[in-house]
Amino acid sequence: MFCKRFIIFFIALVLPFLSKSQFTRIADKGIGFEVDYGYGFIMPHHQSIEYMLEDHIQTFDFKLTFPTYGNKYWNDLYRYPYYGFGFYRLNLGNDEVFGKVNALYSYVKVPFIGDSDKANLSWQIAFGASYISDHFDIDENPQNLAIGSNLNIYVDFSLQSRIPLSKQFSLMNSVRFTHVSNGKVKSPNKGLNILSGSLGIYYQFKETPERVILETQTIPNKNEYLVVYAGAIKSKTRYEPGYYYASSLVFDFNRNYSFKGRWGAGVDIFFDETNDQFSDNTEKANIVNSELYQIGLHAGHDLVMGQLSLVFNVGAYIYAPVYVDAPIYSRVGLRYRIKDKFIINYTLKSHWAMASYIEWGIGYVFN
Repeated sequence: MFCKRFIIFFIALVLPFLSKSQFTRIADKGIGFEVDYGYGFIMPHHQSIEYMLEDHIQTFDFKLTFPTYGNKYWNDLYRYPYYGFGFYRLNLGNDEVFGKVNALYSYVKVPFIGDSDKANLSWQIAFGASYISDHFDIDENPQNLAIGSNLNIYVDFSLQSRIPLSKQFSLMNSVRFTHVSNGKVKSPNKGLNILSGSLGIYYQFKETPERVILETQTIPNKNEYLVVYAGAIKSKTRYEPGYYYASSLVFDFNRNYSFKGRWGAGVDIFFDETNDQFSDNTEKANIVNSELYQIGLHAGHDLVMGQLSLVFNVGAYIYAPVYVDAPIYSRVGLRYRIKDKFIINYTLKSHWAMASYIEWGIGYVFN
């Protein structure tokens, strides 16, 4: 019922703003939409979550899809991927405790077997914002130890198959992993991890226009150094209100092995005010308290699509004077380069399946 209402609402919202000529121009670009229904389960990475689960989850996904045409050199490297925007909704196995999730996201879908316009297998990565209807409340909902806020980040990775049924319709099947959390801006924040499978229909208004094939380019600089500074806010526990500052200073060396990616290694210097709860040096100002700092070494890989890169790092602490959630940490997210030199950073630092904080920052590349 909700899916039907949403589709009607979307059509009613969009159509009044599109004249016939505007709609024709949009359709001529090979744009389409996809509707999926899914079924799955919450992955209970903590006993407090497993104890509250009563049922499997059901998902609904609606997304607009835009093709790439080859006007960017990386389009051909990735078999002409699709990108777009979507709306995702799911229940969480216990409506009274966890409620429901509504998410808006952007995504890119990359074929790795087959052509993008024909039968293929692809992977898809999506980032966005989500709204959870029921979160932890010490008086009204103390059983929800997974999420402490209504507004959260949304991250999704899926493997998908496309089976064309006609020139315009295709059958879509996918297996997807979805993560929802607030980056510990508000506790509790154990996060929710969802594994699901889905079945859907893709409709493309018209065939994709003929694509451009650009000349092969050479990598101008194979080796590069970069520095990134990112800040964050986070909380301590669900019983202690307030926000605390955290930051990451990153020094990296990268080796560009192709236009599709780069390997790298580096050093992280972390600062986390919430560590003062474990520190004995409480008489010192936080900024000069060495027990609030950690140092780590990491290795990583960037998946590059023009100026945008998908970042994945795994690291280990070599200096951590007080308690940390785990000896190993990870970083996943996006970096966007402006004029090949300046960086806008949006990444999530985590310990195993639990988010530590969201790193919002800027950086610079040295060649």
